[in-house]
Amino acid sequence: MGPDALMSLATPDDGTGDPDGILGAVASAVGSPTPVWLNPRGPVLVPTLADARAVLKDVRRFPIPFDASRRPLAGMGADQPEGRPDKHTPALTSDAVAVGRGVFVAELAAVWPDAPLGLDEITVHPLDLLRTPVSRSTTAALVPAAGQATRDHIAMLTLTWVDALAPVISAARPPRRWSVDRRREQRALRDLRAALAEVGVSASSAMATALAAGVQVPIAAGAWVLQQLAAHPDVAAAAGADPRLRTAIVWETLRLYPPTWLLPRISVDESVIGGVTLPAYTPLVVSPRALGQLGEVAPGPESGFKPLTDFDPTRWCDDTARPGAWLPFGAGPHACPGRNLALAQLVHLVERGVEQRLRASGPVRIDASRGLRPSPARVVLGG
Repeated sequence: MGPDALMSLATPDDGTGDPDGILGAVASAVGSPTPVWLNPRGPVLVPTLADARAVLKDVRRFPIPFDASRRPLAGMGADQPEGRPDKHTPALTSDAVAVGRGVFVAELAAVWPDAPLGLDEITVHPLDLLRTPVSRSTTAALVPAAGQATRDHIAMLTLTWVDALAPVISAARPPRRWSVDRRREQRALRDLRAALAEVGVSASSAMATALAAGVQVPIAAGAWVLQQLAAHPDVAAAAGADPRLRTAIVWETLRLYPPTWLLPRISVDESVIGGVTLPAYTPLVVSPRALGQLGEVAPGPESGFKPLTDFDPTRWCDDTARPGAWLPFGAGPHACPGRNLALAQLVHLVERGVEQRLRASGPVRIDASRGLRPSPARVVLGG
């Protein structure tokens, strides 16, 4: 397989020419017992939960093919026994999660708009609203040794890199080395790594990647959480009196709109998945969004809940439910190290959201150009 086919994994529409095309292809493959080619050149969707777990956990045979900047990784496979050494970051401790949550609570309070009076209303843009609270919270948890001013500077540099990554990720093909977008992204990454090195972080590449993921995912997921609260005022009202439902809202949002909805891998050897033999260097994807539509993962109408295509957080209030079984935070060595912090941030966001009257500003579509994000991302407070 040539480099173009390999890098097609990083393209949001995977060569279909339509950013929504891959969404439709994945949706059509839900429930298939065998791997599904999403287009003639790949990637191949791994559609079952058992096979998805196996692929994500076996980093020797199925490594990550490229880094956060869409550069192919050299030395994939057996000579990298841990798959991606630059991506390994230990899971956050409970103390680190508590620190991060405390910062998020304080920072969100500082930017959350006051409730309007009477019939007045305020339009809230969640993707903007959550930038500083999430970035400072994540940095506080991941870089606890730095002072607050330094942490805030690192948080700002992380946002700068995330912003610079946007055109790199959404481009139909990875930008060339000397393109404006590539040079801007590389400069932002160098600045972030230098700041991390100054505070004693030795594995600056791994930490930069962890910071970027720990910022992008909760911001996108938080935007979806607020959209769901605005679109379902009855659920928001019920959650005001039921703490368990607040957590369930987070899980249901992550089931329907997991920001990291495609997890790319590549088979370094000939592999048999779901009874199908795939040649070496076949590009693969695991989709938490598709897995979340499986009856074995989420209870549906047969258990008295709404169809799996619908928003129904009460399905996660049952003691037998398995929230997170659809792998919204990945699995194996590359599972998200900040999972518990992200959940804490999102649950607090629900707590804050149900305190005030939110309503939808209009129809919302899925923007799949870089993860899954609501578009337009805005809700109305008051009115």
